[in-house]
Amino acid sequence: MLLRFLILLILAPLVHASDWKNLIDQAPEGSQVALVVEPLRASAPLQIHYRDDRFLPPASTLKLFTASAAELSLGPDYRFTTGLWSRGQQKGGQWHGDWLLEFTGAPDLTRRQLADLLDNLRQRKIREIKGDLLLDTSHFSGYDRAIGWPWNNLGVCYSAPAAALTLEGNCVAASLTSRGDNRPARFFVPAHQPVEVTSDVEAVPPAQMRESLCSLEARLGPGNRYHLSGCINSKREVLPLNFAVNDPFAYGRAVVQQELTRLGIVLRGDIKFGQRDPQWQLVAEVRSAPLGELLATMLQDSDNLIADLTFKNLGALGGQAGSFALGERKLKQILTKQTGIDLTLARMEDGSGLSRDNLVQARQLAQLLRWLAEHPQMISHSALPVSGQNGTLKYRRSTRKPPLAGAIQAKSGTVNGSRNLAGYMDTASGERYVFVLMISGLSLPERMPRPTPLTVFERSLLEWIHANG
Repeated sequence: MLLRFLILLILAPLVHASDWKNLIDQAPEGSQVALVVEPLRASAPLQIHYRDDRFLPPASTLKLFTASAAELSLGPDYRFTTGLWSRGQQKGGQWHGDWLLEFTGAPDLTRRQLADLLDNLRQRKIREIKGDLLLDTSHFSGYDRAIGWPWNNLGVCYSAPAAALTLEGNCVAASLTSRGDNRPARFFVPAHQPVEVTSDVEAVPPAQMRESLCSLEARLGPGNRYHLSGCINSKREVLPLNFAVNDPFAYGRAVVQQELTRLGIVLRGDIKFGQRDPQWQLVAEVRSAPLGELLATMLQDSDNLIADLTFKNLGALGGQAGSFALGERKLKQILTKQTGIDLTLARMEDGSGLSRDNLVQARQLAQLLRWLAEHPQMISHSALPVSGQNGTLKYRRSTRKPPLAGAIQAKSGTVNGSRNLAGYMDTASGERYVFVLMISGLSLPERMPRPTPLTVFERSLLEWIHANG
């Protein structure tokens, strides 16, 4: 009897290995899978390293690196500032000289806050500016969008440009309303939004849309001009739309002019680009929410704009104008020094994971997660979504039901052809594991049964880890 028990004990890891490998064989056709499962206690039984050296698109799991580097370098109490500066003198109700608004990429800057800054002129009883109003965006340089962002997504808000002058999330809400089959849809955008949109969209029945392969298309023109064409579902009464601001500087300039007009202030000069020098005097400033709160929102909601603006601010730490390229260099320097993770060969074109050119190893994600587990006070650890409870994991089909509901704390990541999950799992045995599941090269039909084969695969593999860990 004892001999039989010892034989079973020896064979058990082999049976387990066979089980998870059989499950991986059930991955969607043609896809690539990388998997890491590591216990946080050395005595825990399960450990898997399957193709964890492959470089795959991290998608939004890249935000784990962005959040960690920002927290370690900027600190959770860091705030982005937007300042109002003056140069000149007041004579009665006139200001002889210039004013300047300085932007540093605050991701939560609102129109109301901008209006409050400009209200300082009204409080000084200034009714006329005999000079210019300058917008200083020199805190950043280079492109507002990263290399590898899909061109066809640039008009939607999750691809909003990461510009120093970011206002209301660089996003404009609008809508299309169906007026019946094969009739032009009615477009609406609030009058106060300084965008120009033309539309010849037609509302058609769903079967006709599928047959003709007709869909909604948005073309971006110069400034903040958009043209909508194609089709929408006539059975859906209202289709909400969210436009990414195409030209943040032009958008900000128009909003500033609107606010000056509302305040009854006449600007004799122009609203144009300018850069502050030591001659300017600070009049007022508004501050963003603390970085810790912003990072928590970024991880919970997978907010791309917060991630990319934070990433570019990392690049500005050395006193240079921040950029995507400098952000990557600084992130790698910070994490290599603080955590010892070698990110030399990783590609991080942005901080959000939106770029198709990003490449990360599953083992690198696992190394970061293990380091964060040793530093649980980090927001990058504590703010991760919990399966079936909050954030991007609240409704994830593969993890929202028992036994996985509440057992996973992780960052999800989805981009064209890739679906990833990286975080921690509390298994049935009570052990806590680091796990990274990266699936790339996905090509699935648009219409398929629910749950999808991908959901079934992911759930089966995670449930196996939960049961055997």
